[in-house]
Amino acid sequence: MFSLLRVLFFGALALMALIPIGIVLAVVGLPVAAVLGLLALPVLLVLFLIGLPFLIIFAAGVALIGATFGMVMAFLSLGVVVLKIAFIVLVPLLILGWAARRVFGARNELRLPR
Repeated sequence: MFSLLRVLFFGALALMALIPIGIVLAVVGLPVAAVLGLLALPVLLVLFLIGLPFLIIFAAGVALIGATFGMVMAFLSLGVVVLKIAFIVLVPLLILGWAARRVFGARNELRLPR
């Protein structure tokens, strides 16, 4: 219990020490970020004018591939569900039909005559 209180106390002191450090970093870092942003405007403009069409083409291609993959997966999952239902319903019916034929001695009269 004492170690928990010690961790809480020194954690609170560390957070109190971080407040002035954060203020200094904000005062120094924000003007630097603004200057870097102004210097980066021409690069961003060129990237926007040249890169945006490529980005749109790439996004459209990825969207088409994703839609195709999604449709294929939807049909496959539907097929798996249908197979599960078929196995759950048809296998017991097959077994019951076979057992009923054995119990009642039914002959296979569906054969073609020779």
